[in-house]
Amino acid sequence: MNAHNQAITDFDLQLEINELTMEMVKAGNPLIIGRDKGKDMDYDALEYKKFKLLNSKRYHQNSAHAYWYWLERERLDK
Repeated sequence: MNAHNQAITDFDLQLEINELTMEMVKAGNPLIIGRDKGKDMDYDALEYKKFKLLNSKRYHQNSAHAYWYWLERERLDK
């Protein structure tokens, strides 16, 4: 469960970075840093990346909840 919660935190950071990058691309700001420096940033590709990150975050959120549910059920059955 802890690993899923850590993944959710990481997805939040990636989504924030992606959102900032989208704003920079929309504003025509060529100053993109990190791994994407020097790449031609496509707004549609960033939208798709956001979609994938949100789906991954949802998967880990649901997994963490399911894991918690079964731990609670096992604890209550004792």
